[in-house]
Amino acid sequence: MKLNYTRPAIINQYEKQRAFIDDPARYTLVEASTKAGKTVGCIVWLFEQALRGKPGQNYWWVAPVYAQAKIAFTRMLRYINPKAIRVPNYTEQSINLANGTKIWFKTGENPDNLFGEDVFACVIDEATRMKEDSWFAIRSTLTFTRGPVKIIGNVKGIGNWVYKLAREAEKGKENWSYHKLTAHDAVEAGVLDEAEIRDAEATLPKGVFLELYHAIPFVNSANKYCFAFDPERHVARTRLNEDLPIYLSFDFNKNPICCTIFQHYSGAIYAIEVLKLENSNIYNLCATIRNKYGHCLMIVTGDATGHASTALVRDNMNYYKVIRAELKLGSAQMKQPTSNPSVAENQVLVNAILEHYPIFIDPDKCAPLIFDMNFVEMMADGSIRKGDRDDPTQQADVLDTFRYYLNTNFKWFVKLKYQAA
Repeated sequence: MKLNYTRPAIINQYEKQRAFIDDPARYTLVEASTKAGKTVGCIVWLFEQALRGKPGQNYWWVAPVYAQAKIAFTRMLRYINPKAIRVPNYTEQSINLANGTKIWFKTGENPDNLFGEDVFACVIDEATRMKEDSWFAIRSTLTFTRGPVKIIGNVKGIGNWVYKLAREAEKGKENWSYHKLTAHDAVEAGVLDEAEIRDAEATLPKGVFLELYHAIPFVNSANKYCFAFDPERHVARTRLNEDLPIYLSFDFNKNPICCTIFQHYSGAIYAIEVLKLENSNIYNLCATIRNKYGHCLMIVTGDATGHASTALVRDNMNYYKVIRAELKLGSAQMKQPTSNPSVAENQVLVNAILEHYPIFIDPDKCAPLIFDMNFVEMMADGSIRKGDRDDPTQQADVLDTFRYYLNTNFKWFVKLKYQAA
């Protein structure tokens, strides 16, 4: 079947985007700033590959998680014209083209699910946030077909498989090509606005800004979670302002169980005290809070898992019901989330606050928080290193209370969202 298709005009106007789309190398690796056009370019490329395919051939878009794969699926449906040449399947998130080819939108969450199929072309999206085992699985699906692949993503430190492949491609590895798109390339092409970049630079941690907008790796973002933490700036004695609310942020590990007391006013954040009880329970923690802060107006947030019923509390209630009852709080004082923030997105928020917002952490009463900020590390896959509960540097319980507090009260500070661009 002959299908009439014209490449979108916006692609032809963006030279650097067009360069990686039309690169004939079997393996094309693109390090790009956020919103620089890498996703749109690869949507066009994968569609064109499928358009030239034969009946029964499969083409894949693989993203780290379902939500990101869905973004690409929805965008491709908008780009395919005329609409008569495609039939979407929303349940399996795929597109059947009139020439008999099929484009699938998958996730790399479980690499084992990627083995077995013969794939004729593939895009690996947000690759720096994907497991290396997913790349191994995808590579196996291209073995029989010798199909091409585009690997795209933001720079994320130097401890991941994408960074290593990028350096090999940049040096001229056989069958590989390397491309880099920065925010300023996108500005020149009319894709981004210069004012938005300046706003991001004023808001984001410096290292994160360099990675997301200039594709320059920031070494600390690959290991230390609170890379913007500076004891000289952030550690100072604090005192309770009894005229203002206190914010209680809970983490519900069995041992220890934690709550950190925060206040924020006059354009600054104050970490007042960490309550960290070993071999204890939520009832004892609430009793401690009542004894110390019962005269204060309390606002509660914390770990979203506290919504689940648990045998660790009486009558199989959930933690937040116990907290509300034990502290005698009204519904308006309960600000607990329904889901926990993404660790990667929350790392940006934590370090943006540390770098750009006045915050003071008491050296005596908040020593466990200072410890976590100094020692908690990130894994190459974007998760927090928590493998060994016997290692204090891998517990991160008090750091979690800080993350939850910021996500509830300061999420507005960073407008950036980790979405495909």
